[in-house]
Order: sequence, then C-alpha cells, then structure tokens
Amino acid sequence: MEKYSNSIKARFTARHQKCINLVGNVKRKKILNIGCYNGWFEQMMVKKGAKEIVGIDTNEKFIIMAQKNVPEVKFFKMSVLGLNFSKEYFDLITMFDVIEHLPKGTEVKAFKGINKILKANGKVVVSTPNNHFLANILDPAWYFGHRHYKEEQLKKMLGKSGFKIEKMEKRGGFFEMISAILLYIFKWIFRREVPFKKFLEQKRDKEYLVNKNGFMTIFIKVVANEKDF
Repeated sequence: MEKYSNSIKARFTARHQKCINLVGNVKRKKILNIGCYNGWFEQMMVKKGAKEIVGIDTNEKFIIMAQKNVPEVKFFKMSVLGLNFSKEYFDLITMFDVIEHLPKGTEVKAFKGINKILKANGKVVVSTPNNHFLANILDPAWYFGHRHYKEEQLKKMLGKSGFKIEKMEKRGGFFEMISAILLYIFKWIFRREVPFKKFLEQKRDKEYLVNKNGFMTIFIKVVANEKDF
C-alpha cells in the first residue's frame, strides 16, 4: 500500500468533481473558497479561467500547502466567522464540508457574513454531510460531534441569511460510506492509502456523477436575493 498523501491528485474524488460541476462557468468571475485545504478547488478554478481566486482556511498548515500547490492564487488564514473583504466583492463563494465544523449555532452568522461580501445575485455553493441514519451511524466522527444536516435545517438557515435556493441535491451512497470508514482507519492508524482505492473510486464516480439519488452528502447552490445585513 502507498503511503498516505495530502497531494491534490491523491485526495481528489468524485465528490470533489461534483463540487466543480455544480459551480458551472467561472470565466471572468471573482471567487472565494472557504476551507481551501490543499488548494484542489483553486487549482481547478485557475484552469477554468476565473478572474480572481482567493482561498482561506483556519489551519495554517493547509494555507502553506495550498500556496505551494497553487502559487498563482492568494491564500489567507481566516475564519468564515471573521471575513475581512470588501462588501459585494465576489461573484461566487464556495464552502465545501465546512459548516459542520463551525461552533454550533453560528451557521446563520457565517452565511450572513458571506452574503455581505457577495455581489447582488452572486452564487454560493455548499456541501455538507446529510442527516441520514446510515450516514450518521457509519460516520465515526459523528459520535464525537461531527454534525450532519437535514435539508429543512439548511433551507431555514439560508433563508434567514438572505439566500434563495437554486438547487439542492443528495449524492453518495454505500461506496462513499465504505471509503470514508476505510479512510479513517488507514489514514490515522496505518498512515497508508486505502486498499482497493481504484475500485472504490470507480464506484464513487457513479454515486456522485451518474446516480441522482444518494444519502451521504447534500449539495446546495443558492443565489443572494437580499442585501440588508
């Protein structure tokens, strides 16, 4: 088995590709990605011709790694709860698997902060774990406070923050679930890549990019329709 790697190539999955597909055309757009990790999203946005890309994260090690991977992008250590950008600056803001890690009860504050720096009719794309009994009980982190959300919870939070839902989908199933469990085991115990990785990735491709019904991850695309915050 190969040694575990945080490289973009090693960590990129169908779930990431689904995020990229959902943002659509980004040419000449100003983009903020909240929770940059290793810079995978920023790298793809550079390739797709975005005008300006900014990545932020609260983990300084991730900022350093992302900057090394994508030197043409600006990266800053910053929290979504303390955004320091001009009002109505960005055309698109993305936040993939971030809100479940925020302090409980601060989600609306985070979304309102995002709305302030988003242009009128700007878009926000979010992904987060789905609150489904299988997704919950088979996520080891769920037992330690890793939150999962229901669609209605997210709709209510986003509505309070001045957003209108444009698209909401649930993707990922059995093979995403198995891959996640194996990742915890092999990353943290053995520091090795998951066995049968290629086979699992092929199955996950279908769960995220072909099948329309899933239960692991919620993907949401919203548009800013209120700017009174």
